[in-house]
Amino acid sequence: MRHGKYPFIIGFLVVPVALYATFVVAAYLQTFQLSLTSWSGLGKIDYIGFDNFVKLWHDETFWKSIKHNLFLLILLPIITIVIALVFAFLLNVGGGHRGGQSRGSGAPRSTGSSSSSRSCWPWPSSR
Repeated sequence: MRHGKYPFIIGFLVVPVALYATFVVAAYLQTFQLSLTSWSGLGKIDYIGFDNFVKLWHDETFWKSIKHNLFLLILLPIITIVIALVFAFLLNVGGGHRGGQSRGSGAPRSTGSSSSSRSCWPWPSSR
């Protein structure tokens, strides 16, 4: 059964990798190429090399934005995980049945299956 395993896997990976290379990697490369220019979007493209990066390195606003992004990069996953753990705890608290109610919706347990089966097949309940 191992015969032909890798060509099979490669066959499924060729199209997604080609699409990723076309639309993601190519866009990054073009963006980097544009970052080396002083181009307004219209007219002649002037290549200035790494001057834009030197300006960024000495820009106070850029470093403030980097600090804010790092703060959010660290804080938001922590907040998301805490909220997810609170919901998981709330869904699992109690451990048992609560007055015949379903854990997920709060509806009585017999509501779903018995009413739907009675509406589809009325003769078993009429006997």
